[in-house]
Amino acid sequence: MRKTHSPQGFQYFMKRRYEQRFPKFKFQEPGETYGLMPIITPNQNHRTEIIQNNSSEQLYPHFKQRITNSQSKEKCDDSCILIGNTLKSLERRVLKPRISYQPEISPNKQVKLRSKSIKKQPKFDGIYYEGQKFCQEQDFQEKYANMRQYYNYINISNGLFIKPTVNYYKANISKSNNGYLVKSLLKQRWWWLVVDNDKENVNFLWESTRNDNFIFTMPCLEQLDQYDNFNIQQDYLDVQINSHPYAKLLPKNIVIQMNIQEKQIGKLNKLLNYEQCLQFCNNIRIFEITSTTKIHNHIQNNTHLGSKKNLFLNLKKYYELNSLNVFEFLPLTYHIKNKFDLENYLIQNLDTQKIWIVKPGELTNRGHGIQIYQSVNEVNIFLKGNHQHKNGQSKTFIVQQYITNPLLYNQRKFDIRCFILFTGINGQQKGYWYQDGYIRTSSKEFNLNNLSNKMIHLTNDAVQKYSEDYGKFEKGNKVSFEEFKKYITPEKFISIYQKMKQIALDQFKAVAELLDPLKRENTFELFGLDFMIDDTYNTWLIETNTNPCLEQTGPLLTGFMPQLIDNLLKLVIDPLYPPPQFYSPKKFVYESLDNKFELIYDSSKLKLNRKNVVIDNEL
Repeated sequence: MRKTHSPQGFQYFMKRRYEQRFPKFKFQEPGETYGLMPIITPNQNHRTEIIQNNSSEQLYPHFKQRITNSQSKEKCDDSCILIGNTLKSLERRVLKPRISYQPEISPNKQVKLRSKSIKKQPKFDGIYYEGQKFCQEQDFQEKYANMRQYYNYINISNGLFIKPTVNYYKANISKSNNGYLVKSLLKQRWWWLVVDNDKENVNFLWESTRNDNFIFTMPCLEQLDQYDNFNIQQDYLDVQINSHPYAKLLPKNIVIQMNIQEKQIGKLNKLLNYEQCLQFCNNIRIFEITSTTKIHNHIQNNTHLGSKKNLFLNLKKYYELNSLNVFEFLPLTYHIKNKFDLENYLIQNLDTQKIWIVKPGELTNRGHGIQIYQSVNEVNIFLKGNHQHKNGQSKTFIVQQYITNPLLYNQRKFDIRCFILFTGINGQQKGYWYQDGYIRTSSKEFNLNNLSNKMIHLTNDAVQKYSEDYGKFEKGNKVSFEEFKKYITPEKFISIYQKMKQIALDQFKAVAELLDPLKRENTFELFGLDFMIDDTYNTWLIETNTNPCLEQTGPLLTGFMPQLIDNLLKLVIDPLYPPPQFYSPKKFVYESLDNKFELIYDSSKLKLNRKNVVIDNEL
């Protein structure tokens, strides 16, 4: 068949040797018509009849029927050809319009139809990291994503997004104070290389004492109040944040954002990249970790907590500014630094018969230099002696009233060892409380008749380990919190625990502007706190120690100390110095991200008024 014109204007029919072309029928209401007129019968057989009378009255009904049929088909002109004496209709392809079309349906069916028209999102298959190198098992993918998300949460709380530029880091670990434990835990992190001789060209330096030369190489930073830039929705301010596994490690506003984040669908429910972090917080610094990025386990001015005299003076000032009595938290204390302080102490206690304990005012621990005296006169005789440091400076002393009515554990004196952690990362200073601790018992029954016997009155491990009864009653002279809770009832233990935690927070607030004053880039320090309880269940802070003993003496500390150090590394070191990309489940160094440290102090949420009184904003 041969085309001669567009099919829009003409229709075709084929004969044996020739073809004829006919125009479309265009029906209009005629005034007068001549010739033959086809009649379309109701049964639609398209039969052709000859009409002899060609008047308009005769033809009009036929035209009207045809026009009605034409209008009933919207935009669809019927075309026909005359074959013999029969008029045949040609089928025409009708194109569907491209505009949307909504049929009339009932409301229930309408919802159902609409839901069918929406393409369902493919179900999340648990794969966060695609590629042939990554293990595609869901267990690995979930664990790996949780680890990366945990690092991001910790770093965001310090205003950082970490971008490593090296595949391994160097560390130098001192051998003293169970440095072998720290070294073994760090070696489990396969991206760390522990060196013995080099202390300058390392990323991480762990020593028993502060290394100022190492600290001076760290840059100083200003604290940024990045929490004001968090995109917190008001609808989520009342979320139960304590249900989150990291809730106790992070400030409240970050935990609220985490709850919002984890309600997202699929991969979006984990904080895994920089773009997501920017939506999380407006003010984040990209921090490139290089071979020269350093961190130390001691901070500048750590003596403001570790020195007995500074601890007393700082707490005394803090409590007085907050209209509190320091001697409701510390035993009656005097700082003797010269003869005038001694005379004032003697005048105030001239007629009192009390037992006093004298401690070196400067940085000492593990029971060194502690003496117990029966009377003021004995104290006076001791303090009038010549006491000098190796550099020739005169020593100062702390004189405290001895607690003569301590709560006893099976007739023996004890104290409670707790831990706090100070971190200074990116100018953000934070204080953490470790939620576990232990009881240190003496080896001899308590009595006041023999004050010179340190096995009765001093519970320090460095002292008790020389007793012939060491470990006789408790293995390693240690008692766990769980055992102690049963001994004094859970209700009393909870009350004591909360008081100790509050005093720990007060310490951080008391030295808010003194610890790490230049805000070095990366520093931290672990402190050991010693508390005593009297027989009326009052809680007393005895001292705070830098470089607390980490020795694994006894079965209790064999499990306690590795967990303490590992929790510290997971909180401070691992987020800052994360492992490079790895693709095998064998590379995981820990099964759980749980951590017993709890955030209790955040410098960005504290302000000082005109009187330098610390005002606490909710964390």
